[in-house]
Amino acid sequence: MKRKCLFLLPLAGMILFFFPGCDKDEYSQNTKSESANSLVYEDNSLLEEISPYFYDNHIYRIELLGDNQERERIVSEALLNGVEKNFLMIEEAQKYFFNHTGVIMYSIPTLDPEQTLILYKSSGLYQVSMAHYRPAEAGLMFFELKTMDDRNYFSLKLDDQMRMGELRVFENEKIKSFNRAVYSLTYLEESQEVALKGAEAECCRKESSWSACMNCTLDDCGDSWVCKAVALIAPAELVAGFAASCIGSGPDSRC
Repeated sequence: MKRKCLFLLPLAGMILFFFPGCDKDEYSQNTKSESANSLVYEDNSLLEEISPYFYDNHIYRIELLGDNQERERIVSEALLNGVEKNFLMIEEAQKYFFNHTGVIMYSIPTLDPEQTLILYKSSGLYQVSMAHYRPAEAGLMFFELKTMDDRNYFSLKLDDQMRMGELRVFENEKIKSFNRAVYSLTYLEESQEVALKGAEAECCRKESSWSACMNCTLDDCGDSWVCKAVALIAPAELVAGFAASCIGSGPDSRC
């Protein structure tokens, strides 16, 4: 009996020692999984041929942000711009990658279904905006993008076929300042392969300002209800993505 006891006691010690190790490994794996971004959508074929039209789909990848430093940073930027944290649906924050610009766009839904927080990131700089998307007259939907001082810089209306009309670009000092900062940091470093309107089209990014660039890209849609947006994602994020095309524009920008 003594021999059996001497054998079982070390075995029991091994079992007690082994299980905490398993729990620790499992905890580490769960933490890693929760912290990573997860893929929502990806179409790498969009990297091979870039449409010359701003209203086509230029978003080739979407990620749902995990509980990590990247998400903490964009929430921090939102709070610095006066957004209440409890107004944001943080766990639904998403990240958007474009095939025609290096700008990254983030979206965070809010408790108001007609408002979505939009953040643009370029060269380590952030621009925080609020997208408003609500019903308008005659069955139309009205979209407007505003800086956090409640000033417009882009708006349009969409019909039930996603055709656009009444497009407006506004002069906005915050957007001007952000665009100038991005331009000064990046215009010499932009990839020659990143093009806004295609190799044979006019390069709107060489316009003198963000608003001039946007007016240039909207020129194709000068007549209301001619252009039709490709509705691959939620309309608010889709239209907010249009504005990313011209961030960093200026006379020496690469196309």
